[in-house]
Amino acid sequence: MKVHSKFIDSISEYYVYTPSLTARQLFFYPTHIALYHYLAGYSLKRSHFDNFLLMLILDGECDLILNGEYFHAKKGALVLINCYLPHQYESSCGWRALWLHFNEPLAKTYYDFLSNEYGNVILPSDYFAIYQNLRELLTLFHSSDKLCESDISLKITQTLNLLISPPVDNLCPNHAPVRDVILYINEHFAKPLTLEMLSEKACLSPFYFTRVFTKETGMTPYQYLLSTRISAAKFLLKSTSVSIKEIACRCGFTSSSGFCTAFKKWENLTPKEYRDKA
Repeated sequence: MKVHSKFIDSISEYYVYTPSLTARQLFFYPTHIALYHYLAGYSLKRSHFDNFLLMLILDGECDLILNGEYFHAKKGALVLINCYLPHQYESSCGWRALWLHFNEPLAKTYYDFLSNEYGNVILPSDYFAIYQNLRELLTLFHSSDKLCESDISLKITQTLNLLISPPVDNLCPNHAPVRDVILYINEHFAKPLTLEMLSEKACLSPFYFTRVFTKETGMTPYQYLLSTRISAAKFLLKSTSVSIKEIACRCGFTSSSGFCTAFKKWENLTPKEYRDKA
């Protein structure tokens, strides 16, 4: 099915599925699956939507508030959302994602384990395998062939199990510490973070850590941290009436003047100009 929405590109596609009673009782089952190209300015806010969501970020980035907690997700991340709880997400630059709304009697058990163990924004070590699974599910629905619910359930289970048991031997030697530091920055960007602290977390020297991190991400650790803080600030500027001084504090800047200088350099707008911009 094609999408008709101002902030979703028309090349996007989605499918809705009504599972059988047997599937509802025994299997993981999809309710919606899609490949979406979200345009800049897209925003969604729900108090609840009765299922769970896996969203694999293929390109771009987005900001999320899940049950009152802020997250930022970039290309390569998998977002896990309990849609029974309040949730919202948006982006000022747009993003592309493969996503799956699913449910099952044990879905909440999986969700609780994964979110407690890895958080709601996960950098999967076997990104390609997860992409392949979701892409194959989308192709199944696109082909309009008769769907086998047990096969669909198996594919969803395999995807979730890839998150529980990541194939460590497939990792490049330096990918795991960089991934761990990125996760740490995404969760703790509001705190004072130094290169020494981050390199220590990766168990690497500051010089070698910077080199490895830059090779993996295309940004220095400082640039990545600043990018994350600016993204969080942009989200708060647009979605709340919190003062600029308070936003600076919440996003890890030591002063509002330092925040304004960094923001202007990054966005070519002051925080106030960005907030007032239509």
